Amino acid sequence: MKVLSIILKIIETGIVCIWGVAVGIFFPACIMAFGSEIVPADIAARNDIMWLWLITAIVGYVLSAAMIFGRHYRIAAVLSLAGLVGVLVLDGMFDALYVYTENSSGPDELYLPLIFATLLDIFILAVEERSNIAKLFEDKKAAKEEIAPSILGDNDNGKE
Repeated sequence: MKVLSIILKIIETGIVCIWGVAVGIFFPACIMAFGSEIVPADIAARNDIMWLWLITAIVGYVLSAAMIFGRHYRIAAVLSLAGLVGVLVLDGMFDALYVYTENSSGPDELYLPLIFATLLDIFILAVEERSNIAKLFEDKKAAKEEIAPSILGDNDNGKE
């Protein structure tokens, strides 16, 4: 399982480096800096979308990758889920922006691959915390098999 964990962390690094940093931080920053010189004016005018894209990439994916390498897997999964919510909101905002444009809904291929980073973070959490998950199931099974207290007032719980 150690090898699987290392492989998953390498894949996580690749996804976050490409889509989290290169696309998620540099693209919105360049669009906000250069505006209508590099994208259509209607997109350049929407700084709210660019700020959301930037914040989603930083908080949801770059920080979650940093938490994974700091061995804070639960925090990383929560941040990644927050990033997933941000990506879905971002997708809705781009869909609304491109509602009258045929055959396009915006730059979906630039931010939607981060959904895979969320799934990967949750899988890394499951792999790294497998002993805690197994212990939780054992505790639930033991609690389920305990003898229930008698409502008839027997203190010996059926033992003689």
